[in-house]
Amino acid sequence: TIAEDENETKFDHGDHADDTDTDTDANEPPSLPSKEDVQARMMKVVDAMSNSFKSIRGAEPSPELFDAVQVKAYGSMTPLNVVAQVVIASPTRATITCFDPDTAPGVRDAVRDMAGMNFNPSIEDGAVIVTIPRVSAETRKAIVKQLGKVAESTRQRVRRIRRGAQDVVKKGKDGKLGPGISEDDAFRTGNEIDAVTEECIHRLNQIVDEKQETIMAV
Repeated sequence: TIAEDENETKFDHGDHADDTDTDTDANEPPSLPSKEDVQARMMKVVDAMSNSFKSIRGAEPSPELFDAVQVKAYGSMTPLNVVAQVVIASPTRATITCFDPDTAPGVRDAVRDMAGMNFNPSIEDGAVIVTIPRVSAETRKAIVKQLGKVAESTRQRVRRIRRGAQDVVKKGKDGKLGPGISEDDAFRTGNEIDAVTEECIHRLNQIVDEKQETIMAV
C-alpha cells in the first residue's frame, strides 16, 4: 500500500480563526467536505492496496505478477511493461520478450531482484526466461493471512478519513462553521459521507476476497 499521507484525513472547512499560516486565504468561506472529495481520498487508498496485490502471486502466476517491476533502461527506471511483454508459457515458466534486446540484461536483473520471489532468470535468444516455483499450500495460507492484515490496515485508513470529514460535519451541526452552513446541510453531508464510506469498504472487501480466493485456488 502507499505510505499514509498525513493530509488525507484533514478537511479544510474554511475556519481560519486560529490559523497562523499567512499563505491561507483568511476570507475563504466555511464549507463542509464534499462526498466526492471524501470518496476520492478513500478510493485512492483502496486502489493503492489493490495495486500492491498485483505483485502477489496466486496458485497460478499471471503477467500482473511483474507489473510493479522497474527496469533500468536508457538511463532511467522504466516500468517493465514499457520495454517488454510478459507471457506465462506454463504454470512454472514466464517468457519476457524485450522490445529492444539490449534491455534484456536490465530486465533480467530487475526480475532477479523482485522482493520475496527468489527468481533466477536467464537470457535465451534475447528473451528473459523466468522459472517460477510452485507455491506450497502452507505458503499460500500465510499470504492470505497477511493480506487480511493489509486489508484491516486499509479499512482503518478509510475510517480515519471518514472521521476527519465527520469532525468538520460536527462543527457544522454545532453551528461553528458560520451562518452559511445550516444544521440540515451538515446532517445531509454526514449521511452522504457514511454512504460513500460503506461503498468504499464494500469495494475493499471485494478486492481482498477475490485475491484471497485466487491465491488459494487449486
